[in-house]
Amino acid sequence: MNIVLEFLTDFVIMFILVFLVYKLVYRKKTDFSKLGPRDTLRDFVLKYDLDVRKLNFKKLLNTVILMNSFIIAFAGAIITRIENFMWSIIVCLAVVMILMYALFNIAGKYFQKEQSNYKEKTVDDSIKEVVKESKKKTTKKTTKRKRVNKDV
Repeated sequence: MNIVLEFLTDFVIMFILVFLVYKLVYRKKTDFSKLGPRDTLRDFVLKYDLDVRKLNFKKLLNTVILMNSFIIAFAGAIITRIENFMWSIIVCLAVVMILMYALFNIAGKYFQKEQSNYKEKTVDDSIKEVVKESKKKTTKKTTKRKRVNKDV
């Protein structure tokens, strides 16, 4: 039980530190055009063919930051627990590859689904909504008048 608590404390401390460093690095990145050519987020968007205009950029950025922080912290916590250097590298490499594939695949599918649910509003759609709302208001007023006339 003591080993598990030590592992969890190491993991939580590393996760918080890595997350804060990522937040400091990405704090000025407010849109996709400010990302570098070999940035993790840019690679993620290109791999899963995401349209950034249809997605919430902050949510996408925070998701990638959380995933990277989790992967690095988990690998770091494993490295500190394995005493043999060669085995720690082998195990860490395997864990990092599995986590990267799994987490980025899940997040990519989620954002593809969210992107497909996005409906672009055009000017025509906005005009149709305003016309529908105005028709609803006028029908409510006319029904009230008819009721008043019937009571008299």
